[in-house]
Amino acid sequence: MKQFFSITLFLASFLFAHCFQIMPEDETLKKVDSYLSGIEKSGFYGSVLVELNGKPVLSKGYGFSNEEKQIKNLPASIFDIGSITKQFTAAAILKLEMQDKLSTNDKLAKFFDNVPEDKKNITIHDLLRHQSGLISNVGRDYERIDYEEFLNKVFSSSLRFESGTRFSYSNIGYSLLTMIIEKVSSQTYEDYLYENLWKPSQMEMTGYIRPWFDPNLIAVGYDRDNKAWGKPTEKEWDKTAPYLHLKGNGGILSTTGDLYRWHKSLLSEDILSKEAKQKLYSPKLRPEESETSFYGYGWDVLLTGRNTTRVWHNGSNNVFYADIMRYLDEEIVLIMLSNKFHPNFNGLNQELENIIFNLEYVPVIPPVDNETNRSFTNRIINIIEEFGLDKAKEEFQKRNTNENLLEFMMQNEGFNYIDNKKPEIAIKVFEFNVFTYPNSAKALQYLGEGYMETGEKELAIKYFKQSLKINPENPFAKDMIKELEE
Repeated sequence: MKQFFSITLFLASFLFAHCFQIMPEDETLKKVDSYLSGIEKSGFYGSVLVELNGKPVLSKGYGFSNEEKQIKNLPASIFDIGSITKQFTAAAILKLEMQDKLSTNDKLAKFFDNVPEDKKNITIHDLLRHQSGLISNVGRDYERIDYEEFLNKVFSSSLRFESGTRFSYSNIGYSLLTMIIEKVSSQTYEDYLYENLWKPSQMEMTGYIRPWFDPNLIAVGYDRDNKAWGKPTEKEWDKTAPYLHLKGNGGILSTTGDLYRWHKSLLSEDILSKEAKQKLYSPKLRPEESETSFYGYGWDVLLTGRNTTRVWHNGSNNVFYADIMRYLDEEIVLIMLSNKFHPNFNGLNQELENIIFNLEYVPVIPPVDNETNRSFTNRIINIIEEFGLDKAKEEFQKRNTNENLLEFMMQNEGFNYIDNKKPEIAIKVFEFNVFTYPNSAKALQYLGEGYMETGEKELAIKYFKQSLKINPENPFAKDMIKELEE
């Protein structure tokens, strides 16, 4: 990974000139703004911040923070950032290591009593990289649990594999890291993070309970059916934070502006040293891991097709959705926070990525998810199953002007057919989705997956490659092509 951060300016400029073209900044901004305005009309609720060439060029709110009270989202709106919380936990561990209070090589037995034999060799490094073998959860986010009960449940659970040998995402691994932070620092988790990470970064609107949050700025969460879930601060919490099912692995509240301040702090050595950031983005890898795509310490790291580095993480509780993408060599940052989890909008940053790095890319504005479009999509699916593709296309051509096909529903139903051992119908559903959305990288990818299920390798490779032309930074499609061509 060291080579990722030593790319010369000459190489970067050569790659931009000869491999990838970015439109002028004002044109990019116009296209980005147009896309975001379009998806707001389709039902997107949230706040977005975009940095180009090292400076923020867009910071806006979209849709409603509180639909019932008709309060609009603003750049200052406050959202649950989900698993983006993990990068703060990881940074706090590295800060404690800088203060000589622990080492990422330390094992669980140094911090906890009665660690069972199968978990004694789990290190802080393993927890940070989700390679501990621990299961993901031992309870629901807001379920009451005390310290001892949590440890008993974790330590009595079976490991998925020997620690250090594989990757498996584990929320409870980060809860254990939170407990270690409190033990070593003799402070609450939030107090340590505020004093050592957030306050030096001038992040005054990030935390669990410490900030004075204006209640009118805290967004109400809505599920994919547009039902109000409420505000995170209305849920049952422990005295100073959520219970350990969520604490330290998710649930922190923040704004796009504060997350951008965090990004700027990580560019300097004010918070973390050069050596600590090296661990953050490029820790010791397992022997079989590729240096082109891996999970670091609270960040997913990718070598892009432009030979530059993207560090990224998202987070969700299936109500709120958060996503931060940082292109370290290209001075581009994309931050989106949303209070409406929906497949139409969860890939927003990927769309912005394609707009910024691909002159030819034309983003698709998804149709509104309403009863009319759901009913029409279900009708098309039923016709495909009963009468075939040609009949479905005839019906599509006769549709009313207010009837639109919901791409995400077609994708979901296609996989339902696969799960129900009907891959031939799944293929037809995916094919119809591509017929309707020929420029959708996801639609093409899912058709490729359908052909994988039926063993038609050549067709699977064909559609994976077509998907990659639209979204060159899709590691799944790359991996599938590599696997199928071997």
